[in-house]
Amino acid sequence: MQAAPSAGVLAIEVRGDQDEISHASLDVRFKRVIVLPPIGKQKRYPSLELSVIHATEINAPSGRKPIVWKLLTDFDVRSFEQAVEKIRWYATRWKIEVFHKILKSGCRAEDAKLRAADRLANLVAVFCIVSWRVVWLTMMARAAPDLHQQLR
Repeated sequence: MQAAPSAGVLAIEVRGDQDEISHASLDVRFKRVIVLPPIGKQKRYPSLELSVIHATEINAPSGRKPIVWKLLTDFDVRSFEQAVEKIRWYATRWKIEVFHKILKSGCRAEDAKLRAADRLANLVAVFCIVSWRVVWLTMMARAAPDLHQQLR
């Protein structure tokens, strides 16, 4: 990806291990590539035309690993704005992953021993509400960490 020209610089907020917020600048590059199937499967599967988006942190601070994101998509990326849009989609996707982690690990949804479909559907519905609420509270606490003090 070093051969691809820089499309621009994206400024983001980074949350550290101690919940401190810092800012980072990412050099964004993108390129269209063709990925071939394995040699033995080329007759059965077509090649794929994908966009590779590579975002690398510029001047990362010492004491923290630099941010390096490599994203693949089958959407056509032809501009910096389109690349940033796909990066933001990925950030949203990560929130969905957190929701599923809470659903599976926090609520232990897979441990339910219910056999009737309607009961299982009701339990999953309740678990989804609980999981969504935990995600929402987490995001609110990150966005406004001092809000609870203002509400007193």
